[in-house]
Amino acid sequence: MRKIVFILTLLLVCSAQAQKRKTVQQQPQLPKITIEEALANYDFATAEALLNNEIATLKKKKQSTLEVEQRLQDIHRAQMKLNAVERVVFIDSIKVQRDQVLRNITLNPECGSLHRFADFFHAEDTLDCIVFKSQMGDQIIYSQANAQQGIDLFMRDIYGDGTMSQPLFLTEISNSETNQNYPFMLTDGSTIYFASQGTESLGGYDIFMSRYDADERRFLMAENIGMPFNSPANDYLFVIDETNNIGWFVTDRNCHEDTVCIYAFIPNETRRIYIPEETENERLRNLARITSIQDTWTDEQAVRAAQFRMRNARQGMGGETASSDFTFVVNDNKVYRSVNEFQSPQAKQLTKNWTQAREELRKVKATLERLRKSYHDGTPAQRQQLASEILTLEQNEESLTTQIAKTENEIRKAELGL
Repeated sequence: MRKIVFILTLLLVCSAQAQKRKTVQQQPQLPKITIEEALANYDFATAEALLNNEIATLKKKKQSTLEVEQRLQDIHRAQMKLNAVERVVFIDSIKVQRDQVLRNITLNPECGSLHRFADFFHAEDTLDCIVFKSQMGDQIIYSQANAQQGIDLFMRDIYGDGTMSQPLFLTEISNSETNQNYPFMLTDGSTIYFASQGTESLGGYDIFMSRYDADERRFLMAENIGMPFNSPANDYLFVIDETNNIGWFVTDRNCHEDTVCIYAFIPNETRRIYIPEETENERLRNLARITSIQDTWTDEQAVRAAQFRMRNARQGMGGETASSDFTFVVNDNKVYRSVNEFQSPQAKQLTKNWTQAREELRKVKATLERLRKSYHDGTPAQRQQLASEILTLEQNEESLTTQIAKTENEIRKAELGL
């Protein structure tokens, strides 16, 4: 009897050991790459497996897993963004030193201007803060260091005499617990882009977008603009030259220390994405990483036209000269900066009317901004007195805007003989 029990016990032990060996053999082998290498390849599934393995090891050692779990959340966000990569046509890229970025972005003055905080305020700045000044020159949005050595966003109005309002802390899109920097606003005076190291970032700085609610007098909740603009690396300044229909954004992905890459692209009127089910996985990852700008060239004619506009803009920069009165895009191959460049006598006269209307619109906008501030700060009696004047100016602004757009079309038709 004892012999039978012994044999049965031996069989059970052998079976258990065999099962254990089988289980060990069936466990998937983790790839022999680092988490950083997996992230650089946008192989988020592998990065997740490596992090889960690291979490399991830390738990066995009874050590904190908080930092690793935060990275795991970043990877989950990145995987979601990879499933909604925007279709963007990139036309150029250049690597520069970080302190040379603003010199290599040829933003048309009609879209505002960008300045280093130290230069604009004549003050010391060690955190690479940026100032955006509106095209009308009546407002700035800028980043500035706080007491905790973080970076926050502020807004100030600039009055006709050159003085400024008190700084307005942009509470809705700025957070003292994180860093917000590199602000830029579109000419609509409402849409703002900035970089943030917030909890919704994929890693480091990411680019976010928000809009200003004039009725509530506040910015709406900011949204991460996704891939290919954002990545597990740092993604900084996002700029759109609406006059020349060229965009730029800055990133340090695949760059050495203190070096960044500036990508130029054609802005989309509406956001379109690559459909994951219709795009091979490796191609989707490459498009998100921007491994080759030529892979994005779905319309080479549009690329050539955009490159022409960009070259033309660069040649015209260095500041608008005395002979450069404006920037007028006739078509994809013609950009004029003076009335004398027009060949059609009718187009020349219309252009004079156009420049006068634009100057009048600039004055109306400046007056409106001043009166709206007075209305906001005024007494009920003062508000009642200002209301009708503001309404009249708003109607005038709308009429001038419509007139300018109509005149622009008439100028193009006259110059092109349409």
